[in-house]
Amino acid sequence: MLETAEREILGKKLVESGALTTDQFLEAESQARDRGVCVSEYLASSGIVAKSKVFETLAGIYGIAYVEVLNFQIAKEILLTISGELAQRYKAVPLFKIGDSLNVAMVNPLDTAAIDHLSQSAQCSIDVCLAAPDEIEECLKRYYGSASAVSDLLKVLARERSQPKSAGGGKDLKNKPEVTRFSENHSVVQLVDLIMKQAHEEGASDIHVEPEEKMLRIRYRVDGVLREASTAPKQLESEILTRLKILAQMDIAETRIPQDGRIKLVLEGKEADMRVSSVPTVYGENIVIRLLKDSASIPDLPSVGFSPAMFKEFQALIHRPYGMILETGPTGSGKTTTLYAALATINTVDRNIITVEDPVEYKLPMIRQIPINAKAGLTFANALRSILRQDPDVIMVGEIRDRETAEIAIQSALTGHLVFSTLHTNTAAGVFVRLADMKVEPFLIASSVIAAISQRLVRKVCESCRKESQAPEALWSAVNIPESERFKVYKGEGCPSCRFSGYRGRIGIFELLKVTESIQKLVVANRDAATIEEEARKNGFKTLREDALEKVRAGLTTLEEVVKAVNIA
Repeated sequence: MLETAEREILGKKLVESGALTTDQFLEAESQARDRGVCVSEYLASSGIVAKSKVFETLAGIYGIAYVEVLNFQIAKEILLTISGELAQRYKAVPLFKIGDSLNVAMVNPLDTAAIDHLSQSAQCSIDVCLAAPDEIEECLKRYYGSASAVSDLLKVLARERSQPKSAGGGKDLKNKPEVTRFSENHSVVQLVDLIMKQAHEEGASDIHVEPEEKMLRIRYRVDGVLREASTAPKQLESEILTRLKILAQMDIAETRIPQDGRIKLVLEGKEADMRVSSVPTVYGENIVIRLLKDSASIPDLPSVGFSPAMFKEFQALIHRPYGMILETGPTGSGKTTTLYAALATINTVDRNIITVEDPVEYKLPMIRQIPINAKAGLTFANALRSILRQDPDVIMVGEIRDRETAEIAIQSALTGHLVFSTLHTNTAAGVFVRLADMKVEPFLIASSVIAAISQRLVRKVCESCRKESQAPEALWSAVNIPESERFKVYKGEGCPSCRFSGYRGRIGIFELLKVTESIQKLVVANRDAATIEEEARKNGFKTLREDALEKVRAGLTTLEEVVKAVNIA
């Protein structure tokens, strides 16, 4: 809070500059007092005076500079000079270093004790400047987030475990029953909450909690890639796993067999739904947590990654009254997300849309979603039979795994329903061969399937740090592009927005095979995938490789990602 003299000087200078009247400033003081905030914060947030004007004036009173910290791109080595714990404690963000002096933006640049502590930690002198509190908070979230809090709390807990308290003091947790010991350790509760909060902040799809011989490893899958988030001492393993199992409503006494559960938490004001799986391993129970997504996280169909021409074709297909559209690709290639984006597009009050899934990954309003329960006898085939008595217009089958499901889905498509489903094949043309392998009659396949799509996901180059780059010769050779046909490529240099990975988000690469009359004849004749694909190319069909290279040319992804995602041979 500002001292009385500082408030008076701030008010006087703002009035003298014509930014506001004396009465307005006095009213602002009263309002700030009632809210328990500093008058400068109140003025800036209320819009009475421009935020920059308030803090420029205040910085002038202090005799230091005012900075808009959100305009800075802070280097990783600079961020490492101050721990997340100290940055959060003192509301301070390091900006840059000149010689042996570190420039630090602070909410309270007059806190000499804080400046001394930061100087000791960074092992250099500190030059301070003033920044707006809301911008400091945004920077702390952007650059440090929950990651530093997890790291700092792990250090505290490790120190506690290495220094056990005496039993006489009533704080010796070592000899107490596990559940009692856990329930008394609120720090572990906080740690688990922070781990899940950090995963949510970083956009992780999965959290892996993995016991090793001498530690507990925690990894997040972000944009399809696993990366280590932190490691915990082995002595914390039991308490962390117990906390997770309690949240997931699992049997904490059972460690010998796999278990499944669910967690519901409120993260950043939103309810987060998580699916939890545990399996016994040689070093302890391994837990994987899948962060399920809600309807708000489903991408708009235009942002999924279709090229303009392909998007136009797909739009027309999903508005057809009947027929089957099949998505193919390996696990984790984005098939379900694309189908959900399609369903969201056609989800109108005049359509009855029903899905059968294992599990239900997104929850959509107005769509009836049925989760498979094999133990109770509810299979894809059984559910499909029941769905047909529910007067559906559109059906989505999570996956066609067998002949029975395939034949019921095909009959649904032939009797006036639009059916979406997925298959595990490598190419769009492979759909027809795969269905034939299931012993489905070729004429039924040809009559029902209106399109086959193959999909992969590649990481997107971070827009905040994207720069033109030079690809090594080995990469050009790997994608079979001769020197005469090469083009500009781009790469992310690494910045806080992408956690210094150079990538942020993912985008789909596709091949869309629309079934024409000539394709139908080849399917009825039971021709191979290569022949079907060759015929499709006459009508403008593009392969995954071609679509991927178009996205590289557009600066959306990199050659490295293409090589990982697509079989170029």
